This record gives sequence, structure tokens and C-alpha cells, in this order.
Amino acid sequence: MVEKDKRASRRDVLKLSGTALAAASGISMMGSASADVPCYGCDPGGGGGGGGTGSPPSAPRTGLYLVENGEVELHGWASEADADVWFEWGEVGDGFPNDTELRVVDYSGEQFTGNPVGEVSGVTYEYRAVAFNAYGRTEGATRTFSF
Repeated sequence: MVEKDKRASRRDVLKLSGTALAAASGISMMGSASADVPCYGCDPGGGGGGGGTGSPPSAPRTGLYLVENGEVELHGWASEADADVWFEWGEVGDGFPNDTELRVVDYSGEQFTGNPVGEVSGVTYEYRAVAFNAYGRTEGATRTFSF
């Protein structure tokens, strides 16, 4: 825990487990609680677990792409807030071996972009938007681009 003038920040206190908080206050209890536990009963992908507390984010929307000045820009929309988002991409048939830069979305419906690096003119690539939170990841629909 980080001390700030001998006081803990609100965020630091919230990071403590239920057992640690109880012990610090002199209360005896069994078990623990944490906000960062995986959701084993959640849908592991293919659209997500519907979002909300304890589940992977809803699948982001994979948007269209733009080509400007020889640079490709991919577009997507977050289905919910507080998720890390990016695009996976690769040559059609090779899967998604490449990632764009990571973005953090603050609100549902927020648009985000990504710029693939190293693509070659005349080759067709596939891409998809990806969202991740503490409970898992989900992928949007796959689209293709070329320039």
C-alpha cells in the first residue's frame, strides 16, 4: 500500500481483500473477498458474458477502415466502459499474429482506432476489435482490409 502523508488513498484501501480489511479493523472473519477474481461460470468468449460486474466485457464492434496518405486506420466501438481495447490483425488465413496499440475506453459506445504497422500494399488482411477486463476478453466480428 502506498502511503501519502501517513494516509492511504481510497484506491489503495479498495485494493485490500475483505480479510485484510477485517484484520486491520480487529474483526475476525473467515474467507476473503476480492474484486479481481476470475468468473469461472462466465461465457469465455464469442460475444462475452454480457458485461457488468464479474464477467468479460461485451464484444466490441469492429468498424470499417480508412486509408489516408498510405496509412491504414481501423475503427471500432466499445460496448461498455472501463475496458482495454485494441485490434488484432494479420494476412487472411494466417490468424491474428499482430496487435495494434492498446487503448483504454472510459464510456460505452466510445470509438477507438488502431493503426496496423508493417502491412504491404496489395495484400488482403483480416482484423477484429478486442476488449479485455479483469474477467476475460472478447472479440468483435472479423473484417478485411487492403490498400
